[in-house]
Parts: sequence; C-alpha cells; structure tokens
Amino acid sequence: MMDKTEFTAAVLEAEQTLYRVAKTMLGSEHDCADAAQQAILRAWEQLGTLRNPKYFKTWLTRILINECNAMLRQRQRLAPYEPEIAEAIPAPAPEDHSDLYAALLSLDEKYRLPVVLYYLEGFKTREIASMLGVPEGTVKTRLRAAREQLRKDLEGACFA
Repeated sequence: MMDKTEFTAAVLEAEQTLYRVAKTMLGSEHDCADAAQQAILRAWEQLGTLRNPKYFKTWLTRILINECNAMLRQRQRLAPYEPEIAEAIPAPAPEDHSDLYAALLSLDEKYRLPVVLYYLEGFKTREIASMLGVPEGTVKTRLRAAREQLRKDLEGACFA
C-alpha cells in the first residue's frame, strides 16, 4: 500500500490529467477544482482498494470521472434545462482558440472524453474502457467517430 508521500507524489504527477479530464466534462474552472479535490479525497479514503499502485493514475482518473458525473447529475436536478431561458443567456465573448480546440469542444462528451484520454493523456483503449465502464470496442468506435467528425469540422474551417 502507498504511504502519504507516495500518494502525494502520484497525485501531483496526475494533476494535469485530472484538470483536463474535469475540464472536458464540466467546463467550469470552479467545478473542475471541486471535482478534482473530491476525487483526491475519495482516493485517499479508498486507497486500500487500489490493487496495483502501477495503475494509480487510471484508478484516480476513474474516481474523477465518477465525481464529474455526480456533479453533472446534481446540475440537472438543480437547474432543469429550459430552451427559452438558455437562449436568453448571452454567448461568451469569443476567445482566441485554435480551430482544433474549437472542433474538439464541439464534440459530444461521449466522443470528446475518449479523445482527451487517448490523445492528450496517453491512456490505452483498454484503460479508457475500464474508466468509462464500456467495452473496449466502444472506445475504439467513439475514437474513430470523433476523428471523422474532427476531420469534417476542420476541413470546413480551413475552407471557410
């Protein structure tokens, strides 16, 4: 079992991954920080359930995904979506993002999250499947669909 020092070092090593995954799922900086803190707390409390420290980052990321999903469910309970209200909210000011980043953000979460985990964080499809609770074939299908959608979006952006 990991001691406090090893746990802290492993959390610090996973910090950027936690942020990017939370940002992908939640969007809000405040919510990202809350989800990451809650995931780290849960990981510490459940450290005895970690079978192999080699997979700490995968295990912690799975806990974070669960926390993000819980926050998203909580949001739905607190603020039901009403189209007329949503349309009245002004759009955020345009920011200077690359076409690729904008295309990535336009993907549905079920495609965006595997892309972030695979291409940005370097997880294997097997690990992503475990984190998301879906078959590995589903992860591969979602990655392929995301690549196709990104290709279409970026070709359109290049010729617009």
